[in-house]
Formats: sequence, C-alpha cells, structure tokens
Amino acid sequence: MTDYAYSDSLGDALAGALSHVRRDAPKPPVVDPQSLMDDPHARFAALRARHAVVQFRESQYLVLRAADVMSLISDARTRQVEGAEFVGVNRIPYGITARFLSELFLFSNGHDHRTKRGLFARTFAHRAMRDLRAPVRRVADGIVADLPRGESIDFIQAMAARVPAEMTAAILGLPVEDAPYFASRVYDVARAFTTVYPEQHHEVIENATGELFDYVEDQLIARLDTPRDDFLSALAADWRADPVISLESLVFQVAGLVVGGSDTTRAAFAMLVSLLAQRPADWAVLRALPDLIPGAVAEALRYEPSVGSIPRRTTAPVQIGEFALPAGSVLTLSTMSAMRDPDLYAEPDRFNIRRTDHPRLHTVFGLGPHRCIGEMLARVELEEGLAALLDGVSAVEVETAPKMTGFGGIRQISPMRVRLR
Repeated sequence: MTDYAYSDSLGDALAGALSHVRRDAPKPPVVDPQSLMDDPHARFAALRARHAVVQFRESQYLVLRAADVMSLISDARTRQVEGAEFVGVNRIPYGITARFLSELFLFSNGHDHRTKRGLFARTFAHRAMRDLRAPVRRVADGIVADLPRGESIDFIQAMAARVPAEMTAAILGLPVEDAPYFASRVYDVARAFTTVYPEQHHEVIENATGELFDYVEDQLIARLDTPRDDFLSALAADWRADPVISLESLVFQVAGLVVGGSDTTRAAFAMLVSLLAQRPADWAVLRALPDLIPGAVAEALRYEPSVGSIPRRTTAPVQIGEFALPAGSVLTLSTMSAMRDPDLYAEPDRFNIRRTDHPRLHTVFGLGPHRCIGEMLARVELEEGLAALLDGVSAVEVETAPKMTGFGGIRQISPMRVRLR
C-alpha cells in the first residue's frame, strides 16, 4: 500500500470563494464544534431557534433547520462532498484511511458514483433485502436463545454487534466466524466518518483501516483464483471481465460496505432496545402488537440516530435563512437536528412509537442518488432483531444505558449492560 498525498488547493479554493462574499453581508455565527459534543440535542435546539446555519471554520457550515436540510440534500446547487474534499476539510493525515475515504463511492458523484455503486445495487435492492427476513430472523433467534438469563451481560457485544456483522458476512460470502475479526476493525475505521476527525486516535484508525483492507483484499484475490458460490466471487468475476475500477478501489468499495453494514446498525439496535426497555409500557405494547415494530424502529432512528449528518458542497451561491453562502461552501446538513425540529415533527423531543408524521422517506437514510444503499437491510435487521428479542425474553433490565456521542457523520455508542428476564 502506497502513501497518498493531498495539496492545500482545496482549502485555498474554498477560502478564495468565500473572500468574494460582500464584506457587509451578515455572516453566520462561529461555533466551536467541540461545544456540540455534550448534549447535542439541546445545543441544536438553542441554535436552531436563532439561526438557520452556523459556521465551524471559514469553509464549513452546519445547517440546522429541517426545511433547509431536506431541500439542500437534493438541491441542484449542491453535490456530495467528494473524498479528497472530505479528507481536506476534516484534516485527515495522509495514509490508508485518507485513500480509503477518497475512493469510496459514498464520497463520489456522477459517473464515478454510478460506476462504483452500481457494482452492488442489484444485491442490495429492496426486494432482495426483504427476502432476507427469514434468514435474519433465524440468526437473531439463535443469538437470543444463547443469551444468558438473569446475569449482567454486555448487550452490544452479545447481540447488537452480532446480527449486522454476521448478516453482512452471509450476504457477501465472508466466513461468519470471521465476523468478530472484521467487525472489531470496522468500529475503529468508522471513527473517520465524522464531522470532527479524532486525530488523537489516528494511529488506531489507520491500523484498523490497513487491516480491514488486507482482509478484504485477501478474500477477493482468493475468489479470483478459486471462485465460490457467493457474492464476492460474482463481483470478482465481473471485475475481471470488465475492470471498470482498479483492484485497490474495488477492495475499498467492499470495505466500505462492511463498515456501513456492521457499525451503524449495531449502534442503532443497541439504542433501540435501550429506549424501549426503559419504557416498559412500550415494551409490553410491542410484545402484544408486533405490527408496531416498524414504527418503533423508525422512531428510534429519528430520536437518537447513529448517523447525524450528510456532507454537501455548494456549486452555486445559496441563501440559507438570512445568510448568503457562496459557491464552494462545505455544508454539514444536520439530519440529527432536522429530526428534532418542531417544524417537521410534532413534539419532537418525545419518543413515540405510534408516531404518524415520519416523512415517507426516513431522513436518517438521506435522499437522492446517495440514499443509503443498505437501508432495507438495516430495517430488516433492526425489525427482526427486535422481534426475536420480544419473543425470546420477557424483559430487558438496563443496568448501564448506552449514550450516542458525536453530532455528525457516524456517531459512537458507549457500552450497554443489561439483564434479561
């Protein structure tokens, strides 16, 4: 693996674009992103009431209100932040992590995005994922059956992490017994997908990215040599017949799917169970009325999401509230703030599993061509995992409730300990 270098041209271009703003034009207030780490919901509410947008750095803005967030996700005057831009804005040091983020189809546009995402679109189509309900339920039932009753357990490790990691392995054709190995690397790699890059953990992230890359590369090369009856073999065969991207880029795309399929659903499932277990009335209702499970999942994803924002870059001047932002501005669209905005949801700070005012397309998964490719799989895993738990145990007693930390990109979850009854 070779080093990867970036110039400061992005920062210079952004600074140059911003310098053309009229000197007397109102400017968004500057907010230290670290101040949003503790209790971000309360901070968002206070800021959102006064400002449509706040500024982090000269080149980076946080958009807070639901109407702006929802429109700018697919506004023709914006596009997805590309990989090198994401690396530059977040000041990620040179190395394998920077190269991974720069190649990933999540951070691409146009033909490049269609080419890379298209490699996986059929496999992750909604119909194909809906057909996985029975296999997901079997995996979840087996995990629940093995969970000890009446003793304190680490719920994230014992169940929340296992369902998505084992299903990701099964779908791609990775050995299920390898799930703990690649999942542990994924949780460190996922720290790079955040609004404020944790530079103090860079060495850990870099090592984890390198190890995940090597693991996926070995799996793909093995299938190029000896094909099997699995998705990775079909992907490798298609790539050999028509190598539309480099092998290194192909490895990065698969690694990206492993990250997306293992980490965010793990955190979302733990938070879902914690929220419900601490509301015994909701738990009892769901046991009696399992048809309400999809609504409970949607509400947990809104109330405490595992992904907090979407990055966009303006390609033309845009007006956001009272502020005019020039072309070249980097926007962090806070879906997390939008989903607690009273202009979008009634009583947004109340957890309500019977809520009927969710948008038709859930905001947490994004919109447009960059909408989460794993949305349906995540929904199936969360719904069937919860159903298995509701059927398999009478109650979950939360001893240590998990907390989501961070306010943008992939958020981190703290430990969760429970006793099952």
